Formats: sequence, C-alpha cells, structure tokens
Amino acid sequence: MKSRFYSASIASAVLMILFFLSGCSKKEVTQFGQFGLHLSTQIDTNTVAVEGQLYPDHNGRLMAINDARFYISSVSLQKTDGSWYTIPGSLLLKTYEKQDYNITSVVPSGNYSAIKFYVGLDSLTNAINPAVDSNATNQDSVLSSTLEPNMYFGAGEGFKFFYFSGYILPSGSHSPVAVNYQIGGNANRQLVTMSGLNFTVSQGRVHFVSIVCDYGKLFEGITISNSLNGNGNSFGNTAQANTATLVADSISNMFSYVPFQP
Repeated sequence: MKSRFYSASIASAVLMILFFLSGCSKKEVTQFGQFGLHLSTQIDTNTVAVEGQLYPDHNGRLMAINDARFYISSVSLQKTDGSWYTIPGSLLLKTYEKQDYNITSVVPSGNYSAIKFYVGLDSLTNAINPAVDSNATNQDSVLSSTLEPNMYFGAGEGFKFFYFSGYILPSGSHSPVAVNYQIGGNANRQLVTMSGLNFTVSQGRVHFVSIVCDYGKLFEGITISNSLNGNGNSFGNTAQANTATLVADSISNMFSYVPFQP
C-alpha cells in the first residue's frame, strides 16, 4: 500500500510539473519596437522650406514663418483593444525646419489605432529650472536655456510651450503684419488626439507616423491686424494674454494625419 501511495504521489507530481512547463511554454513574450513622428511644417499644402517666405493659407491669406517651435510630451498610442500605452520619457521640441523625431524609448510591438500627445509640458517639468549646459543631451537639450533661449519665460512662469514669429498679410492689405506668440502656463497645455490611424509597430524597427503641422489652420478664424492679435504673450499685458489664449485654443486644429503611402 505504501509503495502504491508513493507511486501515485510521484505520478501526480510529474503531471503537475508537466502542466506547469506546458503553461510556461505557451506564455507570450512581449516584443518591442520603437516609434517616431514625422512632423512636416506646412501652410495649407505648401511645405515651408524658406524662412520668411510668404505662402497662402486655406483662405488665400499670406503667411511667413521666421521661427516656430513647440514642445510635444506624453506621447500615447492606443491599442486595438482600446487601451493606451504612454511612451516613457516622450518629450521633444518640434522646430519648423526639422521633420523626423525618433522617440528612443521602446514600444510594445503590435497594432495601434490612435495617438495622442500634449503640446506643452506637464506642471512638474514646467516648474523645474532649465538646464544651462550647452552640451546637454537627450531631454536636457530641449529644456536648456543655453540651447533654447526662446523657450523659457523665467522663474515662476516656466517654459514657453509654443513659440511663433513671422508675418501675416491680412486680406485686402499690402502690408504684412509682424506677429509674435509666446504661449505657456499650465492652463494652456493642449491635448491633441488623432484616431483612425491603424499602424503596426514591429519588433526591432522604428515606425514613423506622419503628421502635418499646418500653421495656416492655427490662425484660421483669428483676425490679425497691426492693432489686433498680432502679439500674444501668456505673461504679458491683458491684451497679449488674451491673444495668447486665443491662439493656444487653436493649436489642436494644426494637426492632421497623413496615411502611409507604400
């Protein structure tokens, strides 16, 4: 009887081990790729290639960009099951002349259907002192007061989330209006969500999503003249702060997804 008991016990133990190993062999191992953004600077369908050159917007109003840059942070991708994956450390500074931005953190391989990100910085990052080292790398480089002097208001006010300088020729006018917008403050951090993308991140590869940044749409519906809405500053006088908020509220209109063309 004792021998039979031991035999049965051993057999049961072997079955349990085999069951465990079988379960382990079927467990999926998460694979990873990388993600990037291809951000083209346009005014309507015109790619901005030359600083200070006038291009027509959707309504025929002429615009020129001297400098344009903004922070993108907390980039998140939506899986096909509806859940969101926020890419760790996703922070970049989009400048008008640069298009490709590879986010170095890894992303789980798989299919995704949407993307969202903030134009601006979270309140904790916005409260830090900027790096002053001109040799700063990674995130420090885009938060450097040495490398990016136009992107910081000062202590107590924080970073400029969005900076634009250029010219706009109002309809019916022959004299371009010099415009300058410096937008910051935690209340002006803007969320941009884009759905219907349907893309795949593959193991060991970088997948770029192409997005148009159309500055013509940024100012669509905003009247601009020498005396109205030409200067926006979130920490300026009342008129400047009101203009900054008006422009900030229009930031999400800038972005449109460009489907991949094989």
